[in-house]
Order: sequence, then structure tokens, then C-alpha cells
Amino acid sequence: MLEPRNLALNILAVSGTDPTNITGEVIVAHTFEELSNLNVTGKIVLLIPEWKGYFKTVQFRRGGDTIEKAGGIGLMVKSIGPFSIGSPHTGSGASKAVIPTVCLTIEEAELIERLLKRGKKVVVNMNLKSKNVGKITSRNIIFDITGSEKPDEVVLLSGHIDSWDVGQGAMDDGGGMAAVWQAMLTIKRLAAENPDFKPKRTIRGVYWTAEEQGLFGAKHYFEEHKNGSETFFFVSETDQGAFRPRTLKSKFNFMGSKHEQKRIQQIATLLTENDIPVSVNPSEDYYFYFHHTTGDYMTIFKNDDLQYTSAIFAALGWVLANIEAW
Repeated sequence: MLEPRNLALNILAVSGTDPTNITGEVIVAHTFEELSNLNVTGKIVLLIPEWKGYFKTVQFRRGGDTIEKAGGIGLMVKSIGPFSIGSPHTGSGASKAVIPTVCLTIEEAELIERLLKRGKKVVVNMNLKSKNVGKITSRNIIFDITGSEKPDEVVLLSGHIDSWDVGQGAMDDGGGMAAVWQAMLTIKRLAAENPDFKPKRTIRGVYWTAEEQGLFGAKHYFEEHKNGSETFFFVSETDQGAFRPRTLKSKFNFMGSKHEQKRIQQIATLLTENDIPVSVNPSEDYYFYFHHTTGDYMTIFKNDDLQYTSAIFAALGWVLANIEAW
């Protein structure tokens, strides 16, 4: 920030932002509707949306094309999260926008808004070094426990192996990867000790690559397998933090028929009746304190989070691999 005083703003560029060095006056909007009534030509727009959960709020981080069409030369967005301690969030931006886009800490976005409300003129310089390095080769990682009776029917448990380049990716999605690995390792060890535990269907673990860049690993896998001989009986991904569930409320983000959903609910009931919660997302807000920030470290997890979540996936995977049918 150059006016009304010098301040080095704590920002992270979003994907697709090329190297740039621009200076402009800042104008604030809280919604796209409000933006349509403002003259933003030649200005840097600061969007300060109300937090309404990630999936309702993230559209503002992807608003670069809207700002560009309105005449804006740059976009700053209050970080998409409910809380920060001076920690900006990053993520994907608008796919077709060419103007620079950055995420600003919640604290500094609100500071700029207060200055503007006091009648101050705010000018910032956006000097960004981010760049697109082009396409590179990366791979999905796949590991199987082959089914004893129905090897061509697959129960797929997955997470993604990539992360944003800030933090360590421990929560997003190292925890999900660890839960899948430990769940399958547990089933394998039990089957080695007692043949009755060997799954009838194949249980497959997959770590998707390039998920953060656009689900590229998963899309490639689908194209490679959509006409194959295997039948995918159940597919899941854990990407909301491998935290120990804190309540006994069943919660599934499930996509399937009503009949299949009923079967999943029966499994959920089986688990909850034995005091095993099945919701692995303790709080959306808590997850997004750290999501895509420098704060994504192992210290987010409590001691038994990964063990407990792994046990849930082991139970879920084994039951689904052995039930007769949907």
C-alpha cells in the first residue's frame, strides 16, 4: 500500500496470475451486484464478501473475469475463510481472466475498507512474481487389495497427493492420504491373520495428482477406466480434513440413487450404534482456518485424529467390499 501510508500487504496470488507490476487506486465492493453500480475503470477492486461457507463464498476469488469486463485492472479478494491470524489463503482463480488476482489477509482487507470509509484515498502497487510453468508429468498412485470372489468389482478409497505451495499440505490432503493408507493396511493385516477378513471385492486406494489444479488426475483416471472391465461398486474421496469425529450425527456427502443412499445409511447406523461417528468433518469453519494457507501443518491434528479416521474408513471399506449388493 502506497497511500494513505506505506504498508507491505500480506498476499498470495491465485492460480493463473502472471508476473505483473501495476499501481492503482482501490475501490471496495461486497457483492457482484454492488460492483455493477460502481465505476471501476482503471482501478484495483477489493472484494470483501460475507463468509457464508466456502462453496458459497469462493466465487469471489474467481471473479477476475467479471472485474476485467467492468474495466478493473486488478483484483484483491479478502481471503476465503472465516478467520485468520495474518494468514492469506490461495486457490484457483477465474479460468479466463488476465488481470492479476491476489488474496489479502482478512485483517488487511478490513483495514483498507475502514480507511476508505473515512474518506481516505487508498493506492496499492501489485508487484507479483508468480508464473505459469506449463504442463509437467505427474502421476496418480494406486494400490490394491485384490478381492477374493469379485476382483473386478472395486471399492475405491481416495485422497489427493498434491497441495498448494504454501504450508505443508498436512490437512489438505496429507491427512486424507494417511487415513486411506492406514485403513487398507489394517484390512490387509487382518486378512493375513484371518482369511475371513479377506474382502470379496477389490479395495483400491488412489492418491489423485493435480487435484488442486483442476481434478486432472481424477479426470484422467475416469477416462482410462470408463469403458473397462471393472465395475466401481463405491467411490469416495476424503478431502475435508482427517479429523476425529466429535458427534454421533451421521453425515455423508453422497451421490447415488435413493436405494444406494439407503444402504449407506444402514452402514452408518451400524457404525453409530457402536459409538463410531461417521462424519469426518468436525467443523467446516475450523477446516478453513488453515485451508490453502501457510498454517497447514501436522500440528492441526490431535493425537488420535488420524487413527480414528483410519478406523472408520477401514470399517466402511470392508463392509462395502463384502455386502451382497446394493
